[in-house]
Amino acid sequence: MHNPQPIASLLFRDAADAWLDSRRPFISKKTAHEYALNIKTLSAFFGEMRLQEITADQVRAYQKMRMTQCGPFSINHECCVLSQMRKRIGQPLEDYQPLPLPKEKRGRALRDEEKQKLFKVAASDPNWLACCCFARISANTTAGPKECMTLRLKDVDIERRIMYVQPEGAKNLHRVRVIPLNDEAFEAIELALARARSLGASKPEHYLFPFRTDKGKKHDPRRHQITFKTAWKKLTAAAEIGPLRQYDLRHTAITDLLQDAEVSDETAEALAGHIDPKTKKRYSHTHIEKMRQAVQGLAKKRPRSTKESERIGQDLIDLLSGLLKARQA
Repeated sequence: MHNPQPIASLLFRDAADAWLDSRRPFISKKTAHEYALNIKTLSAFFGEMRLQEITADQVRAYQKMRMTQCGPFSINHECCVLSQMRKRIGQPLEDYQPLPLPKEKRGRALRDEEKQKLFKVAASDPNWLACCCFARISANTTAGPKECMTLRLKDVDIERRIMYVQPEGAKNLHRVRVIPLNDEAFEAIELALARARSLGASKPEHYLFPFRTDKGKKHDPRRHQITFKTAWKKLTAAAEIGPLRQYDLRHTAITDLLQDAEVSDETAEALAGHIDPKTKKRYSHTHIEKMRQAVQGLAKKRPRSTKESERIGQDLIDLLSGLLKARQA
């Protein structure tokens, strides 16, 4: 059993490193990386303190300071790491409260004309080529931004017209999948491949979207691009389609799949890897049709004769007339 005393006796930054080392065998590389980033931020504030010296008031001061820099999601993740460390030494944080999260916002699904306008504008500027390829791939495959950016040359099978989403980019194991490429996605993949090769990508393990170095003058195909943020901001502004997240392209693809009567929910889920139940409930053609059948069934519970229906209709008319007369009196 782990002895908590050494961690309790260390300064926070050293205690945090020791705690993370003890957690590595039980968590994924991605989680360990996120914890390391959280610890780096926490250490800048609590670094010279010991774990047992940190009070709830000091945590609230930390939350207030961080609110000037980022949102509640990030702050709560950071404080969760601190809370886990305090539990390790048998001294849970008393009176700690995570920040309230904003009400969940639905993703935006582009209309067909908006989607085509976005692609047309993206293709008009050579500086947006990578962003253009990403947008067309995402909107036609359900692959999210990170899933696209972490694609390697070996993850694309041109002959079979398929791409593989690997664990490196997948949010979870359900998102590791094989996706067939339609004509538009295949064309975007070919453009991305040509661009990657022109930037030095040649080996199977090299990335489809190489990392930009030295202010964009050079690229390193051994690392993947981190974000399309700058180009995306300029592109969406030029397209004049309103606020749009990169992730909304995945949401658009999923929405189109769910609303297609010829695509089952199971097939849509297999392509997307995972679909949020709220999204499925809102957009699924199958779900809507089941509800339609249900409400139609309500009218069949007690068949009415023509005379009975006419009588009920007349009763409603008389009721409405009475209400109108009462209001005019």
